[in-house]
Amino acid sequence: MSPRLGETVLGFLDRWQNNRAFYLLVAGAALLMLALALGGESVRDGLRYDRAAIESGQLWRLLTCHLVHLNLNHALLNLAGFLLCSWFFDDLLRARHVLIWFALSAPVVGLAFYLFEPQLGWYVGLSGILHGYFILCLLLGVPGQPLLHLVVLALVAGRLTWEQLPGYDVDYLRDWIDGRVFVNAHLYGAIVGSLLGGALLWRQWMGRRENPADS
Repeated sequence: MSPRLGETVLGFLDRWQNNRAFYLLVAGAALLMLALALGGESVRDGLRYDRAAIESGQLWRLLTCHLVHLNLNHALLNLAGFLLCSWFFDDLLRARHVLIWFALSAPVVGLAFYLFEPQLGWYVGLSGILHGYFILCLLLGVPGQPLLHLVVLALVAGRLTWEQLPGYDVDYLRDWIDGRVFVNAHLYGAIVGSLLGGALLWRQWMGRRENPADS
């Protein structure tokens, strides 16, 4: 084993010991979504956002729609984003952040579909709330590296704005995921992630004001 590889392995093991609950939660969530994707159309149709089914009382679909996907390719694409984001920001994230993000984002974004998207018959996919997860991570990183994280935040905001412009190609992933991108899901997820990240930063700032010796 090369010295550099050994340092990488030892560094990961050290992070694992300090943040084990986070890694287990991320791995468990990824395995759950992969299993649901392998479950096929029956699983997807039973858990997707379905406006008619929600109106008949199946409210769980507001949450579970984010865990199922159009096909395996769609699931793998979103899982790659979720895992990479978790990996790159594992020094900032804890299991509680992931739990709060999903517990808040999933139902709120699902409810936004119901309230503001009456034409939306059904929806599946993690990408909407995944945008919020990425923004949450970037906001948590601002105090440590403000320039880097603010630049990336600006790029993400630019991409979200571009998606809202007339003529944006919502079918650019059709050959891969066998469906179109619902860009408003990204927007709703980003808004919730921004609010959550801002609230967590505010809490950190207030904590430092009350306990300056801990800063």
